[in-house]
Amino acid sequence: MYPEAEIVFLTSARCRDIADGYYGLDRVITFDRRGRDKGFIKGLRFSLNLRRERFDLVIVLKKSLNYIFLGAPSVWREKFKGRPEQKHPVDRYINMLASYGIPPERASFNFSVKEPEAGFCEEFFKKNGVGGQDRIGGILPLAAWSLKSWPVEKWNSLSGILYERYGIRLLNLGKFPGSEFGRSIAAKMSSRIIAGDKTSLAQAKALLKRCRFFIGPDSSLLHLASCMGIETIGLYGATSGEHFYPYFHQNNIIYARNRIPCMPCYPGASVSCCAGKAHYDFGPCMEGIEVADVLELIKKRMSL
Repeated sequence: MYPEAEIVFLTSARCRDIADGYYGLDRVITFDRRGRDKGFIKGLRFSLNLRRERFDLVIVLKKSLNYIFLGAPSVWREKFKGRPEQKHPVDRYINMLASYGIPPERASFNFSVKEPEAGFCEEFFKKNGVGGQDRIGGILPLAAWSLKSWPVEKWNSLSGILYERYGIRLLNLGKFPGSEFGRSIAAKMSSRIIAGDKTSLAQAKALLKRCRFFIGPDSSLLHLASCMGIETIGLYGATSGEHFYPYFHQNNIIYARNRIPCMPCYPGASVSCCAGKAHYDFGPCMEGIEVADVLELIKKRMSL
């Protein structure tokens, strides 16, 4: 709508690799609140420097009042009356733009991979004995919230079946937390699954482009894979598949065969069957997802 405008994207240091190089963005500015910009004084200095950019328009994509410091003459943001709409965030943003006169269009995404990451990708697969014709499926075994994760034994079983029957190798793109739980899961992970857990987000994005499909619980990589056009399969239990589904693959969500009353516990149930436990490795809602059901959907989507 504004072809002559410079478009600047402000994000966190952790998420910069997602936006960096994205088609249509002229610049990406990082607010590093855990490092360089940590603390009130440094945060204020950052805001004042941003104010000197003299933006004509600020589009606010999250609940925040930080835009006030920018002093822009025009601000676009969601207008909530009571509770926000129970819709996928992408649809909420499209509706927000429409309320400011931007004709609604079907969402599309164009993530790019830079040359260093493309080179890394080639070297990574060569090191792991993966050729250009080999079939690879990406996975994320552990979500940040353990209740959303699928048990490691089921990942190992799925990996064995896919390799032995169809010659498909799985690539783990998720990181393991440094906790005792994370270390125990890493130790149990099958050696047949390619380890990509030491990669940066930019490198993971490059490896994703090589994957025929991606499987994981509700997580950032699951949503990124869907927006990159990769066949994405979501394993859902603790979080809502109605509001947080992989945007282009809502029909690829798998639940436990026997759904329990507290599903989902976010957002929704005020009482979870996991409540009161000091530590719970995997939620029963995720333990109830069968390997056979995941395999069946892979076969259907991949025409195996």
